[in-house]
Amino acid sequence: MTTGLFFLANFLFCLAYIVRDMAYLRAITILAALSTLPYFYFLESPLYSAIGWQLAFIVINAVNLTVLLMSRRPVSLDDDQRWLHQHTFRILSPREMLRVLRPARRQRCPAHVALIEQGQSLDKLILLLDGEAEVHAGGQHRATLRAGDFAGEMSFVTGKPASACVVTKSPVDYLAWQRRDLEALYHRDPRLKDAMQGVLGADMARKLTR
Repeated sequence: MTTGLFFLANFLFCLAYIVRDMAYLRAITILAALSTLPYFYFLESPLYSAIGWQLAFIVINAVNLTVLLMSRRPVSLDDDQRWLHQHTFRILSPREMLRVLRPARRQRCPAHVALIEQGQSLDKLILLLDGEAEVHAGGQHRATLRAGDFAGEMSFVTGKPASACVVTKSPVDYLAWQRRDLEALYHRDPRLKDAMQGVLGADMARKLTR
């Protein structure tokens, strides 16, 4: 009986190496490790050291499996967050978007005020939530920014002074990320940096098309 469990455990270990989903891999590994315990215990001379190591593997995989499953739980978005996900952050998962939004601060700017000055070095990334703003360069109107559009993103990404000024056409609500907060977020999860570059690229392409 115990020998059969030992062979079953090794079969499960092999199966765990085949599956691609990390949750299944960890779950099968836990079952496999559990299956080895009777074999090691009921030997003529129980292998307590092997049992101890298997228990350690079980605990480590159980903790990581719990964390993984919790990270996959569906997230609840309010109406504003759902709109942002559909219009601006669609290439991110809802959970990733919430992580990006967490360090942002909501602010308000009255009408006919320069949100960004031409030649200004930006240390924050701006995303309009409500209202409109106009982009002016060389004294000429270049574009109109609306809810869901980023402002000054090229200057923020390149670190160069803003090539145009952005003036609010109406009262504007917007989100602002400080550079240091985004860098801290990217340090914790480098994948988010690539994802945000994709978001900004999609925003610029949308503006050019419009």
